[in-house]
Amino acid sequence: MNDYVITAANSITAVGHDGATTSASVRAGISRLRIYDRYLDRHDRPITAARITKMHDDREDDDRLGVIAANCLDAMLPSYRKLALGRLSQIRLFLGVSATDRPGPRYEESCGRYLSRVLASLGLPAEVEIVPQGNASVIQALAGACRFLEKDPEALCIVGGVDCLLGTRTLDWFEQHARLKSRSYGRHHGVIPGEAVSFMTVENRSTAAERNSPLLGRIAGLGQAREANPRAFGEDSVNSGLTDACRTALNCTRSDKIGNLLGDLNGEASRAKEWAMAEMRCFDTPEVDRTLWKPARSYGDIGAASGAVLADVVTRGFSRQWLTSPTLIFCSDDHGACGAAVLEKIG
Repeated sequence: MNDYVITAANSITAVGHDGATTSASVRAGISRLRIYDRYLDRHDRPITAARITKMHDDREDDDRLGVIAANCLDAMLPSYRKLALGRLSQIRLFLGVSATDRPGPRYEESCGRYLSRVLASLGLPAEVEIVPQGNASVIQALAGACRFLEKDPEALCIVGGVDCLLGTRTLDWFEQHARLKSRSYGRHHGVIPGEAVSFMTVENRSTAAERNSPLLGRIAGLGQAREANPRAFGEDSVNSGLTDACRTALNCTRSDKIGNLLGDLNGEASRAKEWAMAEMRCFDTPEVDRTLWKPARSYGDIGAASGAVLADVVTRGFSRQWLTSPTLIFCSDDHGACGAAVLEKIG
């Protein structure tokens, strides 16, 4: 693939109202997992969840997430407002959202409305493309951004994800299969529903250098695949999808060069098994040679926002020198989409 780079990133999660505090919390192992008594499991006991607090709590949930997403995007874009006067050709936002088959609220409409207003403030032609692949959305969106930049190297691509797993219908869907972590007997493991919004800018490297954009990380490899027997359909799985995605992403580098791994593991045994099989198939050296980070321990399962938050954490880890380059990020959705990316530090 050509040389494409991440030049800005920002996130809002349960552990931070910006990317810096989210990343620092992940590094320090700080969590915002709380007893969530707004929803009770089948035994009338509260579940464990991670909610963004002290941000627009007076709004309805759909509207609230849209405002939070707009705040996140707007805070990331100041440096591009001057560039928009003549050094950007157009803007394309690739927005990752939950898979269409997942029950619960759809956030693309409410968030898209607010995000379009932020993009309009740049005064350039801007379009929003929805990528409904759940946890793997952002990896697919990155691939779409790279293809877009190949056609128009002067464009600015924004890749992001928004999601909230705290809607009642969504929680009911997990609970009917006893997948939520709660105080109920035997439920010490399971999904910890969360919510998050996250965005990053992606540019052609040579164009970014001409614009004096900060080079936070290089997209060295991308991998996409589908699981033949997804979790959502309750079938036994051979867990080949995540393996295939990671193998494709790792084609850009020797696997023994990967020192850090960040994934969207969410506390479920099935997800841990899926990753264990992928790691065994993709790496020849023992796990002791690598560090596996599980950020969901800090902010819960954040669905379609997972890939963007992971990329934000990685680029900040590069700049703070607590993550080594290259680093692999990986995501897997209940409905079968899987994605992985290798990110490299620049300089």
